[in-house]
Amino acid sequence: MKARLTTENPKKNARFNPVSTRLTVAHYFLLLDAASFENQVRPALAASWRQRRFEPCHALCRMLLPAARSYLERYHAGPDEPLLSLVSQGLPFDRDYWRHLVSEMLLFSAVEIPEVQVCEDTLCCLLAPANYRSGLTEREHLAPIQQVHRGTRDLTFGTAIYRPEYAGYNNCADVARLAEYLTQVRPERWTAADLRDLREVSTAEDREEELAFAREWFPALRAMYERAWDRGEVIVQERIY
Repeated sequence: MKARLTTENPKKNARFNPVSTRLTVAHYFLLLDAASFENQVRPALAASWRQRRFEPCHALCRMLLPAARSYLERYHAGPDEPLLSLVSQGLPFDRDYWRHLVSEMLLFSAVEIPEVQVCEDTLCCLLAPANYRSGLTEREHLAPIQQVHRGTRDLTFGTAIYRPEYAGYNNCADVARLAEYLTQVRPERWTAADLRDLREVSTAEDREEELAFAREWFPALRAMYERAWDRGEVIVQERIY
């Protein structure tokens, strides 16, 4: 059977110590206030990348610093200062630091990082079997259930793409569309036979277990998108290997 991704205390070390599974992958959903993200975070990071300096991010770093320190204290993440503190003090620009800063800003500005168990392959096999069998992962060909997990679009800051293939973005329109899609899915109609093509699951007992797991956690996935839709939030998806 495939190992499960546990997301207990999902914020804890979410960026730097990913939860270990058999595939050593951690999958995070970050819900962010749309207005703040689109009007503050994205422009600041885009300007920083374009100008190759961190000054456009200084004010935002200072604004997020109390939340960052509260997080570090709450989750006992260690004594080191977050990078955004160093940036606000005049750290010189570096591309690797910039990517790290994006990661911290996503983490510390998130309204919510829900505890959702991820069963992307199983749901894709159930809801988009042709995509699952073909292994399609190009963003322009993703089925709705894949867009739920991987994002409809790349996460961009001006001309910079943040972690292409490993991070994705659903804006407000995407969240609304996908929330509506998820409300129309009927898990009670799924059968174990629908999982006959699921890789690494070879027995009827295992397929039944996968089906039960998907049915158990699908409502949480749907509810997350409904909350984001209701509250005017965007969703960033990030996978860490």
